[in-house]
Amino acid sequence: MKIKITTDSTADVSKAFLENLGISYIPLIVNLGDEERYDTETITTSEISAYVAKTGELPKTAARSTEDFKTFFKQFLDEGYDEIIHFSISSELSVTCQNAQNASFELCQDKIHIVDGRNLSTGTTLLVLHALELVNQGLPAKQIADIERKRAYSVQTSFVVDTLTYLYKGGRCSMLSMFGANLLKIRPQLQLIDGKIVPTEKYRGKMQLVLNKYVDHTLEQYNNPDRTRCFITHSNADPEIVNSVVEYVKSKNIFNEVIETKANSTVYTHCGPGTLGILYINDGGKY
Repeated sequence: MKIKITTDSTADVSKAFLENLGISYIPLIVNLGDEERYDTETITTSEISAYVAKTGELPKTAARSTEDFKTFFKQFLDEGYDEIIHFSISSELSVTCQNAQNASFELCQDKIHIVDGRNLSTGTTLLVLHALELVNQGLPAKQIADIERKRAYSVQTSFVVDTLTYLYKGGRCSMLSMFGANLLKIRPQLQLIDGKIVPTEKYRGKMQLVLNKYVDHTLEQYNNPDRTRCFITHSNADPEIVNSVVEYVKSKNIFNEVIETKANSTVYTHCGPGTLGILYINDGGKY
């Protein structure tokens, strides 16, 4: 049985990272005014920053259509794959998952298994990588998809936001909240809970100190990790700060692998520069 694993560009790892593992993804859409761009392929986060600085507006992000997903999936069926397991950004955040599901119904529901990741960013990638391990162990696609759907609720996905400017421009906080938080150097923590983004903590102070507190608090609160790996994912954060956080997490001797990744354009558009998170599965490796 030949199984293909796919995801979308909100998984926040590079195309090369995925291709090296035989995983393919479909890029979501980022619109700069009237220009339609494809996440990771025809737009960069630097272009987004320049666009915001010039226009004072955020780009608009969009899901891929059902027809786009049909084309995307069909290429792998035509290549001889027997089944596909596709991992999507949370259905609470985007119609991307529903469009992928619709495409699977129209093509061949029995061969295309859609997993609502209930996450975004490398929270989704954690599920993707585990699914790949199960494929290599010879498990059937339907069983793998069922395992990952359940495991999605154990993924610890959270971030600390450096500035609320992008969240304000995107309509996710008020002018007063943004001004007060930026003035007082308040750094909110945003967390994925039941597939939705929820503000859960507020930290105050310099970003480096805040992130150390955030890491400690997260590891204490979610203290039953799958030790296989964790991601430190950020949106063009200061390299020195990123390296410091990576080394700080490594010094805990909890995870076998600590992987740094940068947010792709879709996620960057909504969180803005400087955001950083630690992401791992919190189920003790028992699924």
